[in-house]
Amino acid sequence: MANQAAARRLLFLVNDASFFVTHRLPLARAAILAGYDAHVALPFAAAAVENQGDLDIIRAAGATLHDLPMHRAGMNILHELSLMARLWRLLLRLRPDILHCITIKPVLYGGAIARLLGIPLVIFAISGLGHIFIAQGARASLVRWLATLAYRFALRNPHGVAIFQNTDDRGLFLARGLLPQQQAVLIPGVGVDTRQFHPAATPPPEPLVALLPARLQHEKGVREFVEAARLLKARGYSVRMALAGYADFDRPGGIAEAELRRWRDYGEVEWWGHCTDMPDTLRRVHIICLPSYREGFSKVLIEAGATGLPVITTNVPGCRDAVRAGETAILVPPRDAHALADAIALLLDDAGLRARMGATGRELAVREYSVENFIAQSLALYDRLNASASRTGLA
Repeated sequence: MANQAAARRLLFLVNDASFFVTHRLPLARAAILAGYDAHVALPFAAAAVENQGDLDIIRAAGATLHDLPMHRAGMNILHELSLMARLWRLLLRLRPDILHCITIKPVLYGGAIARLLGIPLVIFAISGLGHIFIAQGARASLVRWLATLAYRFALRNPHGVAIFQNTDDRGLFLARGLLPQQQAVLIPGVGVDTRQFHPAATPPPEPLVALLPARLQHEKGVREFVEAARLLKARGYSVRMALAGYADFDRPGGIAEAELRRWRDYGEVEWWGHCTDMPDTLRRVHIICLPSYREGFSKVLIEAGATGLPVITTNVPGCRDAVRAGETAILVPPRDAHALADAIALLLDDAGLRARMGATGRELAVREYSVENFIAQSLALYDRLNASASRTGLA
């Protein structure tokens, strides 16, 4: 593999340094060991959290960084046009052999420019449908229509392959004619390091803690979680209900700062902020809740499984795919605080059920969702695309 990859330039395009560290850094390290000249284009300045430490971690792995001021929530047309011009110049200068675009904006912008410039190989990581495909209203419908047109142009590239994390998203993109079936690959999730994420040596102390670890966006089910906390308190439960994740107040769908402070000040839920040590955070809780409206493939759910924690999540794409209903998790309908409260109460009342689900979740993570499995599948895809490009004279 190393000889085949020698001198090949691999460029990751992503909109968040922290996300890259948690979701793709192991793959970048493996690619570098395989002989790739790895580069990462991402914003050096983060809107919500300080990310200098993440940039240092990526550099230490051996990748070359390029500043690209791309923000998930940015909708200023002049800024977006300037960003695309900057990306155009970067791709012209680097001329990567493989461009790996991760999340919506990198896929749309990078895919469109790569198609115009004739980049030899393009990989689109479809991490989920995002806020625009979940939001409701006339404006959301217009943005969805525009995004669909942009997806169709970016993805219908004869030199591109899209990686989907669940069958529902893949089926939706195929049904809408956004790309040919032979260019749609399924790789569930991005894996979990089961050596870092492992059960606690001793159970954390009581009172029991139910944690929702996610960005504070309404489509993560945050409001349903808070309402479930109120319902459980009314029933006499003393469980600690906590939120862990950064609050992206300015992003569409974000929880308002005043609302978050009110929940915290009234003692309805705790807010632990942006947690940088998720293995330690998970080992301090008893139950993981993710009442999301939709995901690509939830990484935190397989991290919870690897940590030996029982899970409560919604019966929607990307959540149900990462668990086994009735074995590692309880599935509830989305947008249903009462069902969520009932599920939490069931686990609070049954320590044996919590232990059985946690043990089965650990077995599932080790067997099917290890980071080693994800890396092996990804590098195999790189090799297959390189071989195909060599046969067609693109390499």
